[in-house]
Amino acid sequence: MIQVYRFNTGSCGGCDLEVIAALAAAADIDWAATPHEADVLLLTGPLTTDTKKAFMALLQELDHRAPIIAVGRCAIDGHPFGRGGVAVIPNLTVHLSLDGCPPTPTQIVEAIRTIAMDREDGTAGER
Repeated sequence: MIQVYRFNTGSCGGCDLEVIAALAAAADIDWAATPHEADVLLLTGPLTTDTKKAFMALLQELDHRAPIIAVGRCAIDGHPFGRGGVAVIPNLTVHLSLDGCPPTPTQIVEAIRTIAMDREDGTAGER
């Protein structure tokens, strides 16, 4: 079972609804109770000043153990809210950026499975 943890940094909720639908339809993917138990971290929403600090503190605490998927355009570059997203953190390794506003549940499930499989194979890299 692939365990995922979603970190919402102030999105409109569209990507979050699609993530919920994706996990509801996937028998092999479930919610992690805490980020410490996650196999994959999902980031939704633009990174505001406050949420960027919280997100980076979480990653430091986790020692970057779980790969990160930036879900949706906001998480990638902050659009349409302006600047933000993982684009404003040049030293952050994002294993997959899943474009869309929002991406579909099928795309989300495929991304989670791909990253989890890459992690098991030891080939998880930036996409």
